[in-house]
Amino acid sequence: LKVVVSAQMGHNDFDVDWMTAQGIWFCNTRHATGEATADMALFLILAVLRDTSRAEKNFREGRWRQGLQLTRDPAGLTLGIVGMGNIGRCLARRASAFNMRIKYHSRNRIPADSVPPGASYCATLEELLRTSDIVSLHCPLTPGTTHLMGGAEFAMMKDKSYLVNTSRGPIVEDGALIDALESGKVARAGLDVFGGEPTGIDPYFMQSDKVVVQPHMGGLTEGSFARAEAECFANIRSYFDRGRPLAPVNEVRVRKDSFEPESE
Repeated sequence: LKVVVSAQMGHNDFDVDWMTAQGIWFCNTRHATGEATADMALFLILAVLRDTSRAEKNFREGRWRQGLQLTRDPAGLTLGIVGMGNIGRCLARRASAFNMRIKYHSRNRIPADSVPPGASYCATLEELLRTSDIVSLHCPLTPGTTHLMGGAEFAMMKDKSYLVNTSRGPIVEDGALIDALESGKVARAGLDVFGGEPTGIDPYFMQSDKVVVQPHMGGLTEGSFARAEAECFANIRSYFDRGRPLAPVNEVRVRKDSFEPESE
């Protein structure tokens, strides 16, 4: 075994360190699901702002608009994006069309020519949390990002702010989010991913009308699957042509005599 390709963007389900030690290349798909996942994030942003889950429940139960409150417009609000990778940039472009102000925080500041127009950089996560009306998570799950959003981080957020997570469930500490929702610190949350999914999800998220939920389907579109297959085959072809995939997650030391490119 020389190369493993995955149609997923996230790679927390794979032991990449072990593969590296065995001399095996590992590749994910970096761009296939970007547009679709950004669409899901924007949908969840609009849904939590407009409280659509509660409104739909009322309608289906025959109560029309009873008990519903005025909701918020996206225009003029500040969207804080945690992780300005491919999905984060796709979301920033979409949110700009709704006249939202964009801030972002990433492990590394991205080059100026890659920053979506109007997006400003926050040097720390705390700065982003304190100044954003909506926080949308778009970082990979690593030991450093596990429970990135815990009690201390929710305390930094604006009162009655909003959280959206389309990245990975364990990036958010479930108990801390529930406490923030129940206290009103976070008005509503939009979640496409969960800790313990699919069978160990905290029942609160399925029962609370403060949470808009989706079953981890941000990237489940026909276009995303087609692009993922194309990226996988491009990585495999590059390995057989050049001895190196196009977009590896890891680096493998290759002996000069261990690979001979395929002849035409």
